[in-house]
Amino acid sequence: MNLMQFTNQTIYNNMRTLKYFMGMFLFLLVTRCQKPEVALPESDKTNKTTARALTATSYPSYNLSPLPPDQSGVNSTAMQLSAKFKLGWNIGNTLEAIGGETNWGNPMVSQALIDQVKRSGFTAVRIPCSWNQYMANSATAELQQSWLNRVKQVVQYCVNDGLYVILNIHWDGGWLENNCTTAQQAQVNALQKAFWEQIATQMRDFDEHVMFASANEPAVSDATGMGVLLSYHQTFVNAVRSTGGRNSYRVLVIQGPTTSIEYTNNLMNTLPTDPAANRLMVEVHHYTPFNFAGLTQDVSWGNMFYYWGDGYHSTTDPSRNATFGEESNAGADFSLMKTKYIDKGIPVILGEYGAIRRSTTLSGDALTLHLASRAYYLNHVTHQALLNGLLPFYFDDGSTGNNAFRIIDRQTNGVADQQGLAAVLEGAQNNTTSTIQIGQVYQIVNRYSFKALEIGGWGTANQTPAQQWAYVAGANQQFKVEDAGGGYYRLTPMHATGKCLEINGWSTTDGGQAALWDYSGGANQKWSIQITTNGFYKIINVNSGKALDINGSSLNNGGTAIQWSYSGGRNQQWAFLKI
Repeated sequence: MNLMQFTNQTIYNNMRTLKYFMGMFLFLLVTRCQKPEVALPESDKTNKTTARALTATSYPSYNLSPLPPDQSGVNSTAMQLSAKFKLGWNIGNTLEAIGGETNWGNPMVSQALIDQVKRSGFTAVRIPCSWNQYMANSATAELQQSWLNRVKQVVQYCVNDGLYVILNIHWDGGWLENNCTTAQQAQVNALQKAFWEQIATQMRDFDEHVMFASANEPAVSDATGMGVLLSYHQTFVNAVRSTGGRNSYRVLVIQGPTTSIEYTNNLMNTLPTDPAANRLMVEVHHYTPFNFAGLTQDVSWGNMFYYWGDGYHSTTDPSRNATFGEESNAGADFSLMKTKYIDKGIPVILGEYGAIRRSTTLSGDALTLHLASRAYYLNHVTHQALLNGLLPFYFDDGSTGNNAFRIIDRQTNGVADQQGLAAVLEGAQNNTTSTIQIGQVYQIVNRYSFKALEIGGWGTANQTPAQQWAYVAGANQQFKVEDAGGGYYRLTPMHATGKCLEINGWSTTDGGQAALWDYSGGANQKWSIQITTNGFYKIINVNSGKALDINGSSLNNGGTAIQWSYSGGRNQQWAFLKI
């Protein structure tokens, strides 16, 4: 390791600890104990106040109706279950919001919202949840039945759509996460037991679609704290299993220290003892580099990055280019989890990841470059996680403002960030799962810009140029793949179904314009769709043998679609996302 590598790695290793304390100061300065600004990942935002000291070391037992073990509907081991879902989404800043479900600006979770999550392509939902503020009696740690019922209702919304669910005890005022100390160990274990006996009993009848998670981001960075945290996880496992029924076999999720991959790899060398064999998963989080993913102002330990990744650095604002934590980082980190756990039959959940949109911090070309860079980041992290066997859950805070993680629009139950969603969905494809189906309608997304191929201006006249544009679900941005014979394809825009995408005028030269025309079966109207890497394709015109390309590697709306000799450029590669 050379000096520069050492320096960058040192900055990275210290970053999570430093951002914890600096973030605490910034959070308190900004919010002054009012409604939180949604500026940092919820995971970073909530570790901001010192948790109150707990005093009680025991509470009444809430395991009042234990059932005999019941394996019906919960037959899968953790590894078997992990193969049943791939891409997850967090209902962030909602059920864990201090002050109530809507107190951080999001509406109440509805079935319509979860329906949209399912339509968007996610197969699992993580529910960050608060419990401590919902006690009916703090002296006995009895939870309000109305809150238990509400959480169960939200879980049911997800199960109704066939989605898998991870339900946790989130930051929750920090009673566990900020108290991973020997001084508070007995008190925290007592509350952990009381809460999980009640939660597990309430949710006991759900089948294996529902998993429980012990905590969120427990603040641990040394072996002593790890020993304390392991006792909290053991209490969690014991409490859930003691309630019986399907909980005797339910898959449970164990959080690494701080959910840091580095700390988890170095410190969490054992898991809780579980009477149910092979029913545990591990959870870590990833917001690296935080300067890009979540930092909202320059601080003493580092400055904000606006641009991340090869091909996305700014030439006009180079001080904001990422200087560490780029492509090689995620794969290296995730491979640690693969070696330590996944290869040994223990699945790993990437419970949170994401990057903020600096939508009013930047404007014009700078914003365009930032958003393309962010899409590339989301695509890369998603792909690397799945490549190494981790199951990624995007953190969506629902915020409508600057520095937001939002993908799903909670107000309309639609999609708020099509570019980010396309990047995440394509990241979940690979060279075997991404297959072209005749008769299927697709959004065709450029690998460099993460914008959609379209027929410009909804034009229906012959020779209307094709271009790229931010996806808005227009029929002119949706193409049906049809059989053109000989192993070739016709690409039919859904707003003009008698026409097709062609290379205008039978051009065979670089720069020939892609355009709309009545379909006649010409070779210039036929395409060979060939896999490249990571689930992307090159689209080759049969007449010219050249590739569909966005001219000049443009990132802008209106970038023209042309043909060009294939060179492997990302502007010449495309994702096919099913509509």
